[in-house]
Amino acid sequence: MKLVSWTYTKRYNIKAVFNRFPHSNVIFRLIHKYYFIYIVNWSENDPPVDKVDLERMEMLLNDELGTEQFYRNRRSRKQGGPLHMKKAMIIANPSSGKEQAAEYIDHINMQLEKLGYETEKRLTEGEGDATRFAKEACEKKMDAVIAMGGDGTMNETVNGLAEQPHRPVMGVVPLGTVNDFARALNVPLDPEEAIAVLGGSTRPADIGRINDHYFLNILAIGGIAEAAGEVTSAQKTTLGPLAYLVEGLKTLKEKTPFPITVEADDGVYEEEALIFLAALTNSVGGFEKLAPEAEAADGLFHCFIVKDVALPKLLRIGANLLKGDFQEDPDVLYFRTKKAKVRSTIELLANVDGDLDDPVPFELEVLKGHIDVFIP
Repeated sequence: MKLVSWTYTKRYNIKAVFNRFPHSNVIFRLIHKYYFIYIVNWSENDPPVDKVDLERMEMLLNDELGTEQFYRNRRSRKQGGPLHMKKAMIIANPSSGKEQAAEYIDHINMQLEKLGYETEKRLTEGEGDATRFAKEACEKKMDAVIAMGGDGTMNETVNGLAEQPHRPVMGVVPLGTVNDFARALNVPLDPEEAIAVLGGSTRPADIGRINDHYFLNILAIGGIAEAAGEVTSAQKTTLGPLAYLVEGLKTLKEKTPFPITVEADDGVYEEEALIFLAALTNSVGGFEKLAPEAEAADGLFHCFIVKDVALPKLLRIGANLLKGDFQEDPDVLYFRTKKAKVRSTIELLANVDGDLDDPVPFELEVLKGHIDVFIP
């Protein structure tokens, strides 16, 4: 919100207009050395006003007139402490969601300003930008970081938050192809509805650590996982979540198994596998039935090893995945663990939150409830 104009009235009160409410004006009355709201002349053409809006208006006027210290002193005496304007950073990937991000930034600003936040905007231009911006928000001790984009933007944002002593609450505005993290937390997939959630209730969420960096949702190993990691932005735009499935199906004709050893909390698992999955949430690649027992802050990886089986059995496993019976399939090993060491005798790359990442061997750990997220 910004102060657009102000003028003195005949009685030396001040009439002010603000950009969020351009058809309305507010009369401020001078009492000693500071102002307070006296009359609100409200237009039906403007959105409703609430107490937070009025307090923000008074602060803006006092800032304009150089009387902000008197205003803050008055607030301090009234509330028993100094006034704290909450601060938020909006991190947006302008190429996500068919380049829709720009049109939503103003909506986010309005939502947060209504709740008493001052906002800063950062647009990503390349890999690592969201991580750097999130670290900046932590160093400034901001109250919230709003990530707008796909799961890649969410992953980078969390990597910026994870190691910092001060971690702002994270807001999620999904604009990606799959949006697994939003699905897992029941954040609306419609951007406007997700924006309405910002600044409200929060809940903790786990994150995973692979070696020295972090992820939100899923780690996968195998030919299917590597193929999914090579899906292009053009394929995602054209096919949506089906792009991952199409690329994965192409690998079935080769169906190359690999040896894997996983040291988990309850023992060691060794198998000739077609794919290994370690999921933090119940939503993977848009499938919300992979690990129905998984909770956003249960402190566990939900791990699956799909054994090397013939194609008919593999099709049955796929059918069970769609039905939500994946973990019950006789050719799928399912276990839960807080930590894991993963190794193989051949070269394998992990697909982490949709992107190709570290090679085996590596170590995994769940950081339970490590971040707080705005939820409905």
